Amino acid sequence: MVKIEFDHTDYAELLGYYAEVFKGKVKNNKLELPPDIGSGFIKLIELPNGLQGLVSDYTVNQDLLLTRSKINKDYFTLRFDEVIIPDAVPIDTGEASLMEISPVRSAVFLGSTKFDWMFLSTKGTRVKGVNILFSKDWLEQFLEVESVGDLIKKYLSLKMSAFNYEPMDMEYKRILAEIVETNVDPSFETLIIQNRVMLLLERFFTRIYYKMSDMHFDVKLSNEDINRLKMIEKELVKDFSVEPPGITKLARLAAMSPSKLKNSFKEIFGLPVYQYFQKHRMNKAKAMLLSRKYSVREVGIELGYSNLSNFAKAFKKSFDQLPSDLLDR
Repeated sequence: MVKIEFDHTDYAELLGYYAEVFKGKVKNNKLELPPDIGSGFIKLIELPNGLQGLVSDYTVNQDLLLTRSKINKDYFTLRFDEVIIPDAVPIDTGEASLMEISPVRSAVFLGSTKFDWMFLSTKGTRVKGVNILFSKDWLEQFLEVESVGDLIKKYLSLKMSAFNYEPMDMEYKRILAEIVETNVDPSFETLIIQNRVMLLLERFFTRIYYKMSDMHFDVKLSNEDINRLKMIEKELVKDFSVEPPGITKLARLAAMSPSKLKNSFKEIFGLPVYQYFQKHRMNKAKAMLLSRKYSVREVGIELGYSNLSNFAKAFKKSFDQLPSDLLDR
């Protein structure tokens, strides 16, 4: 297995790092995968207003694990991925995961650099995708338009403690194909790719806006309450080696009644307090196991399980497989 760990917020530097690990060369902002790694390419795209994108179309000849470590800088990654071959398993250590098995899996993924992220492609997997990297400052400027921007910014402010997945519809797939499989005069290629990538970006945020409008998205909590809930969320998942604080203690920290904390937390983060903790805990377990750096016993102990059978049961409940099954892949 080839493992790449990174925390870059500059795609030009990241592409150079990929080349270093793969023992390849970047030429004209494009990295062709060496034969021992796979076939295909990863290409840097410079976008308007200082944005960067990576366009990928490659098939791996051995297992490839990409791990982005969390950092405290405010950056977001918007990914449009089409993964072909059942063994390709995208995972994350946030609130949501795509775990269903299918020959072709395509999804749109919005993540924050404040959270760890992992992507495993097993031997034979083909990955076609577009990644767009943008800062919080860029997002503020991009959304600085009437009430549309206010609604989306409020949504992201509340939801970005987790990851956001949605399936790719046919229009997303059409635009992605036009980017990855461009077959035009080279003098127009860059312009067309830039245009299509910006279409993806615009369509993603437009869909969020209309979805929230249709749902009458209106969280009746003060900004102070929201900030307290974010503090509670960080407290809840900061250390999985110990039991999480009780509701009474968390409510005291949030300056709320226990009932208000429970109701408000679910409204903001989509799950009850302890279900949210357990989902993060099990996603962390899966990430550790997939790294191949830890045994099942080490992962269980690290995540606060003194009884490994309890850990195995919790893992199977989350992923419908035992931790040992994952190591046997």
